[in-house]
Amino acid sequence: MRVRDSQHSQRGGVLFGLLASLVIVVCVLTFTGIYVARNIKVATHERRDGSDVSIDLPGGHFSVHAHEKTGGSVAGIPSYPGARVREDGGGNATFEWSSNRDGKDKGFAVSAQDMITDDSVRQVADFYRRQLPNWLVTKEGREVKMELQDGGYKRIIAIEAKRDGTHIGVASFGQAAAN
Repeated sequence: MRVRDSQHSQRGGVLFGLLASLVIVVCVLTFTGIYVARNIKVATHERRDGSDVSIDLPGGHFSVHAHEKTGGSVAGIPSYPGARVREDGGGNATFEWSSNRDGKDKGFAVSAQDMITDDSVRQVADFYRRQLPNWLVTKEGREVKMELQDGGYKRIIAIEAKRDGTHIGVASFGQAAAN
């Protein structure tokens, strides 16, 4: 009889330990969720040419600037003359993350723009070769790709012929201050 009581008390102890662990995990997750929910601030701002979203988190700041159809350059890369921003949502978007940990600002940003022109791939590529002579051409032919890595960021131009014209994709990514 004593052996049997001992087995029941061991099972009860294991079950109590599992139940207590589950309760602790649920409490920790609940308090973490409450902390994050109270410390995240989201703000949106509508503009005539697009929208901005800003998210403040306990570990840093994230912002998105979308569909800025200004026709301007992305990270110092000139826009192709006469190119238009794609009507189906191309435009320009910038994503930035910054964090201030240990008194040091750290960040990462991505900027991109998608344009289209009636000029040929060769005409567009020749323009960018003249404008950006130090860039490396990594792909040539029906599609041309040019790159420049400078400091903590990289810039890319991709030129491709499609049915509706020549598409020009311009992107920059790396340290937030560089974009």
